[in-house]
Amino acid sequence: MKRIYLFLLAAPFLIVGAVWGLSEPVRGNDMAPSILAGDRVWAAPSDKILAGDVVVLGDPLNPTSAILRRVMAVAGQTIAFKENVIRVDKRRLRAKAMGDMGPYLITKETLWAKKPAVGVEWLVRHQAEPSNLWSADPVEIPEGHVFLLADDRDHAVDSRWWGPIPTEQIRAVVRIRHGDPHTWRTKWEWVLGTPPDGE
Repeated sequence: MKRIYLFLLAAPFLIVGAVWGLSEPVRGNDMAPSILAGDRVWAAPSDKILAGDVVVLGDPLNPTSAILRRVMAVAGQTIAFKENVIRVDKRRLRAKAMGDMGPYLITKETLWAKKPAVGVEWLVRHQAEPSNLWSADPVEIPEGHVFLLADDRDHAVDSRWWGPIPTEQIRAVVRIRHGDPHTWRTKWEWVLGTPPDGE
């Protein structure tokens, strides 16, 4: 009976330890300020990748290194940039200025969702001075590919340089993030994508 009692006392700690062990630490600030260096993320393979999802993939410049990026457009969509304004299928990404964080301007972005649902939201940062205004021709996303962006828009490399990435290169989709809170984020967060209109 004593063994059972001790097991029941220890079980929650064992479960928490096992779950914590399934997480991975984040290195680098390519996804700041949404996901910061030192955060822990829980990711799992997924057959369905949605716009807004944060995915784990091998770095196209160094495939032995895993990186995080956010899906901005999926197969069949077109993405375009004009002076940092992003349009997916001619629909402008919603962006709201949040304030300053050191040398950065913080913006909250959201993709659309079928009303009355609200699309998933995340934070991005741009350097304040000198400001970079990114523009590019529209890119059509081919079948079996996605277009990925870093949340640190001025210092990280993403599909603006690589082009669309084959979905077979995506190892997992991040579902939970844990890390120190700041003005615009909580300690724990579910990380979700936004289903296309009509779903």
